[in-house]
Amino acid sequence: FQAMPEVLTPVSWSLALARPKAQLWHRSCPWGGHLIKFDLKGIQIQDAPEKTRNLIVRPEVRAAESGVKGVGAETLINRSEFVAPGEAILEGRTCNFLFRLLNVLFGDISTPSKASPLYFFHDAVCPVAVHQKVRRDCPSEGDSAIAFWQGGQTFHGIMVIRPETTKGEFNVVFTFRIMQDKFASWATFQFRKVLEAVYHTTQWFLNRPNIQKLREIDEKFYVVLSIQSFKRGLPLMPCSREPLVTIDAGERLGLPHWRRYKSRQEHNPRKGKFHLDEYVKILLNAIGEDIEAFDTLDGRELVSYQCVVRRTDWELLRNRFAEVFPLAKAAYRRANGGTYAPSIHEDAEAKFNSQEQTDQADGEHSGQPEPSDPTRLVVRNTFLDLEEHCDGLMHRPPRRPRTVKLNVTL
Repeated sequence: FQAMPEVLTPVSWSLALARPKAQLWHRSCPWGGHLIKFDLKGIQIQDAPEKTRNLIVRPEVRAAESGVKGVGAETLINRSEFVAPGEAILEGRTCNFLFRLLNVLFGDISTPSKASPLYFFHDAVCPVAVHQKVRRDCPSEGDSAIAFWQGGQTFHGIMVIRPETTKGEFNVVFTFRIMQDKFASWATFQFRKVLEAVYHTTQWFLNRPNIQKLREIDEKFYVVLSIQSFKRGLPLMPCSREPLVTIDAGERLGLPHWRRYKSRQEHNPRKGKFHLDEYVKILLNAIGEDIEAFDTLDGRELVSYQCVVRRTDWELLRNRFAEVFPLAKAAYRRANGGTYAPSIHEDAEAKFNSQEQTDQADGEHSGQPEPSDPTRLVVRNTFLDLEEHCDGLMHRPPRRPRTVKLNVTL
């Protein structure tokens, strides 16, 4: 969208064919080849999620659930390679009438082979690997988008789904690049068949069997972790020498010595002083466990005090993490005095980095005092944590959130 902002507008595009609810556009591609765009209106999606940004299922979720009983797949996935949350390479076969028709009109089939089938609109003769990357709230809030490319980005395209004013109806824009900068303007009759096939196939694809189950799995596939309340310096991590503090409680796990967290990415100008994904791994590694934690989600960088982990991994290691993290809190209190210490929340709302957010995070989470703001209420299972601010008492260290236990009967 940054390279070509007008991709979703009629600007600079030539209209090849217009039907009441579908249009076919084309134009030369600024970086070579030709661009084809299908603009589909009024696509109805049954039981669309309230957060429409979640309409497109992440590729790694589709791969993980491929072949699972009760979960259908539009493509037979033979192999997958995970890249990052919301990004994966899927190798599979797709065979339908639409792909064959698109291949005739737009495909580059001059030199395809089983060893190197570098064309999107393939049939089921041989598997094709396609790199896929999901973006949410992109380019606008509520939009769901996926980019895909193949053969070192030789062939690539995007699909964007955005809600229309009528509830349950969506505008779907599908744009892809072909290698040769030419367009078969003579094929008007075939274009009518293509538009009809693209519209009905898209309608089916977004309402295909068991898609609701896939979307539910997708929404819960990752856990967002968030750390807060370390305004008196960075959290502490276990060490073997030159400790800042020593705590007797750590003897049981062989972790009596602790020092301030120091990032391995501190020399990266784009990175701040703290990275929760790295810190979570350090704590678990200290007790012989390992977990994949990520600082990106759906192609966007999270703020440094958040990270994501697969829910299945977190459920396996949550109890182990609960053994070591209290030691980090105890070490923090020993180093700073008082009872104030960091806390970690799971299933937090993801917050993404912008230049303003990065600057703000560096100030808020590097031990610098925060400006006053209204008392915040945090619900943590059966506890309420009230963060208090004492105006006019700047010489006093910040207080630990007051904890009030609730008696809850279920």
